[in-house]
Amino acid sequence: MEGSSSEIISSTTDKINVTEVEGVVHSWMIDYYFASLCRLFRDRSALEFRKTLKLFESLVDDLESDHPIQRTICCFLARVMDGENLEVRYDHVSRMTPLMSALPIWESLKDVSDSDLHAKIKTLLIVQSVAVCVKKGHSKMANETLQWLEKETELPAKLQGKLTTIVSKKDAYDQLLMNFTFDQLLENIDTFLNTFNHERSSAFLFEAALKVVQARHERSEKTSSEQDGSERTPSSTNKPEENEEPVDPLVLNIRPKRKLFSKQIHNVWKPETAKKEQTTCKKTSVYKISRSSVCSDLQSNVSVPSQPRRKWTAEEDRKLKAGVKKYGEGKWRMILNDFEFDNRTGVNLKDRWRILKKTEGY
Repeated sequence: MEGSSSEIISSTTDKINVTEVEGVVHSWMIDYYFASLCRLFRDRSALEFRKTLKLFESLVDDLESDHPIQRTICCFLARVMDGENLEVRYDHVSRMTPLMSALPIWESLKDVSDSDLHAKIKTLLIVQSVAVCVKKGHSKMANETLQWLEKETELPAKLQGKLTTIVSKKDAYDQLLMNFTFDQLLENIDTFLNTFNHERSSAFLFEAALKVVQARHERSEKTSSEQDGSERTPSSTNKPEENEEPVDPLVLNIRPKRKLFSKQIHNVWKPETAKKEQTTCKKTSVYKISRSSVCSDLQSNVSVPSQPRRKWTAEEDRKLKAGVKKYGEGKWRMILNDFEFDNRTGVNLKDRWRILKKTEGY
């Protein structure tokens, strides 16, 4: 495939090489996935966002592309999207919540956002970093988050005092939290994305695909209308109008190869050149786009002791044998519904049956 593309390019001009062309295509793809991530963020489609994020990460990191700002923004969006998931980690520091991790990234985007909007989003990030912990009952984590904010951010004294009161009282319904909600944080980030995409980002690949889809729909509608017209006036198919050229019915449904786009070229897009001058973000490479881990043992102010493994009783073995005899091996859910087991799961039944088969020859 690469050889055939090289032949096509060499037959056109010797000055163009495949690497340069592929670089343009990759740039289009990265711009497309970035625009898709922005759209999915605005739609709050968390699952689709994470799927697309993996594709974007592989492209932007493996190809070492020249899209530092888009990469940094996606690092930020990923953390905000997981802002209320306290068990998710993006950094190796165990107590670093997603919103805490998002704060330094947002600071690095200061030069590409409006100053007032940047300050407002920063305040919302600070407040929600604490608020999420308080609302979920993790008072210890809320206190640790506040201490981190005091140390790592320029936390205003007035805001610090209010947050300290909220954490000490464990008040999830304080007026400050009502005025600086998580939804407001998302809406302000939406505003930032709209402005950024309007001024700097390119959606060339999406717009090209949109024109192709529109052309298909127009052809489909035209074909349907012509078929409806032919059913109503069958004689017209045999007698074309004087100024109308006869149409070969075999060619009617063939997809046209030309004239999908206008031949007149307006504002030819070139990677990066059609955008405003970009400011290089600091420390871009240190931020990881996707999650590092998910903590299953998230600590809270209530400690839950681990339950010791219980031995199987003779009565439970009897019920298990009766269930297998009645429903068959592997029907663990049906056995659990029919027989009373004390907090046993389908996996427990499966493991116990494996042991019984070995020891008792079932």
